[in-house]
Amino acid sequence: MLSQSVGYPRFGGPMFTELTTRPPGVVRTTTPEGLNDEYSLHISAPPERLWDLVSDITGMGRWSPENRGARWLTGPGAPIVGAWFLGVNRIGPVVWATPCRVTVVEPGRHFEFRVYVIGTRWGYRLQPSGGGTLVTEYRQWLSGAPLLALLKVSGPLGKPRDNLALHGLKRSLHRLRRIAEAREVDR
Repeated sequence: MLSQSVGYPRFGGPMFTELTTRPPGVVRTTTPEGLNDEYSLHISAPPERLWDLVSDITGMGRWSPENRGARWLTGPGAPIVGAWFLGVNRIGPVVWATPCRVTVVEPGRHFEFRVYVIGTRWGYRLQPSGGGTLVTEYRQWLSGAPLLALLKVSGPLGKPRDNLALHGLKRSLHRLRRIAEAREVDR
């Protein structure tokens, strides 16, 4: 069963802000591989606990404002490099599915997957820090990704969608923190 998520706020004050501004704290860099956006947040839970959450693609919809969950298409139903899954996303009334392939699996440290329809890589890096974990969620547009080229030439049309995704990246880590820290208390 696909997870339910709170999703993006209804159009109005907060939604307008998210469409028209980049979120503070999200760092953008350009490398020979492409364009990278990332946000880091300290979470008071061990890396192993966070690994269990971020590598479970079936439950990602619990904290992502856009993703509603996923289903494994290949492999043992667990994160292994090369395994395919189908992610289901939604913004307002628009729902779409994206085929993805797991590209990095370093238990307790790094999980990444490539989204083939749009040409991005999404991932999580986990670093022990101050009795918890510094979690970095990132999105990388690979050079030559068709949608990146489209976003660049679309100017005022592409920027709001990009801003919305970046606000979602930041919001997802704050939601992940609530889930992970609540589970630490429950243990």
